[in-house]
Amino acid sequence: MSQAAYQKLESGRSLSSRKLPSIARTLNVTAEWLEAGGDNPSQSQVDRTDAGNVSPITSGGRSVPEISWVQAGEWTEVENVEDINLSEVRHWPCPVSCSARTFALRVEGDSMAPTFPPGSIIFVDPEVPPISGKKVVAKLVDESKATFKQYIEDGDSKLLKAMNPNWPEPYVPINGNCVIIGTVVFAGTEV
Repeated sequence: MSQAAYQKLESGRSLSSRKLPSIARTLNVTAEWLEAGGDNPSQSQVDRTDAGNVSPITSGGRSVPEISWVQAGEWTEVENVEDINLSEVRHWPCPVSCSARTFALRVEGDSMAPTFPPGSIIFVDPEVPPISGKKVVAKLVDESKATFKQYIEDGDSKLLKAMNPNWPEPYVPINGNCVIIGTVVFAGTEV
């Protein structure tokens, strides 16, 4: 199936495809569910005896909002996530166990490429403490937007590191100028 055909299906510009039965088998749902939608695809799961090299993922069971980088920068200031109007944003099923405060961000820029190319989706859990080597979303005090970097502790030093080997300034020292908003618990790309 061509990428253009897939994009037409995903965006709703095309409502059907002769490949729908194959797509449904791959996703372990029925073609009827793909056409009609619904809240619970597991009610329409089909028997998969020819799984090939594809296996279904089990979801952590939580749908999380995709927010903007500015909203992420303000996330630590929010006392109750439910108070934010997130009904008009896209929600993603988080494939791993996560807290109710977890949110998703779409990666912007090349500082974390090639591992996390622009457009990747990262799931950020504010309740998971940062550990050296883990990827985090942080807000620098003098910026309104959050940033996505690798958290590094080296002795008494704490740093944010860009993973792109060609990034001009790969290290940002943390010395009271930064708040860690959350730790990345999962990352993926939209197909």
